[in-house]
Amino acid sequence: MIPISTLRFALRTSNSYLIDLLVHSRGQRDFTDALILAAMVQSNSATLAGDVALQQRYGVFEAPPPASVRRPISISAVSASLGLPFETVRRRMKRLVAAGVCDHSPDGVRYSDAMLASPEHLCILEAHYKLTRAFYGRLRRAGGIELFSPPQAPAWADDRPPLRVVYRLANDYFLRMMEHLIPQFPNLSRAFIVLAVVRLNTAGFPDTLRGGDGLDPRDYIPDSYRKPARASAVASELGLPGETVRRNLMALVEDGRCRKLPGGYIVPAEVLARANVITAWDANLRDLARLFGDLAETGVLALWDAELDHHTRPHLKSPRGS
Repeated sequence: MIPISTLRFALRTSNSYLIDLLVHSRGQRDFTDALILAAMVQSNSATLAGDVALQQRYGVFEAPPPASVRRPISISAVSASLGLPFETVRRRMKRLVAAGVCDHSPDGVRYSDAMLASPEHLCILEAHYKLTRAFYGRLRRAGGIELFSPPQAPAWADDRPPLRVVYRLANDYFLRMMEHLIPQFPNLSRAFIVLAVVRLNTAGFPDTLRGGDGLDPRDYIPDSYRKPARASAVASELGLPGETVRRNLMALVEDGRCRKLPGGYIVPAEVLARANVITAWDANLRDLARLFGDLAETGVLALWDAELDHHTRPHLKSPRGS
């Protein structure tokens, strides 16, 4: 039986991982562009989903999937999936096409061949690889990976790291989490502001600090331990305008999801212990199980386990502070 405190630690760690994925997906772009590109990646990769052989064939940076494999997505489909106004998506897609990030056809938009082979995209793939490997290693060291029981499979056979496999699977996890968040908030900005506040509140927690093994607010880490998050820090983290963040934080305080303190904002234990939050995190656990299951089936986890078990030098160094 996995202790509830370990479960809580896994969820706290996955929240930080989710924000990291957003930060590294957007690069120099803003929050909304990052969401649009994530939706496009998921659609472009749909043909490969669940097909281990195809995932492995197009798994390294040097082997991008050809245009014939990348399924385009319409602007209306992006708008519907993200809950964004059609005109907002259309205008931003037009800019992304002009910048050479994507190609537009009567069937929709897809990443351009040039972008998939670019140094900019390589940096994004490497960042996702480092973050996901570090996330897995952290959970494994803390006993949290036992929550998911990923299947056994042969290790990744290529000498080159499976950058594209990890990127696609991490992006799928990111999109599935957004699908769970959309019904609970009036917009995705507000949803991610809550997640960013939680991350900043708990950023200094050691992995051994997990609270008790119950679901009562008193079993959670006390609010006095949480470092208040300033609106400016949340805005910087997410790539959102400062005024947008301040306005949404005020609304979150008014509806009882956040508390304002002299040094900033916290999401208190009494909110984290609410039934709807626990339901959302239960969905997150299922999504994490799918992520680790897919990583295992493609041979990625066996590769990482070998590196971690034998303390060999990894393909890519893990980022500081992960």
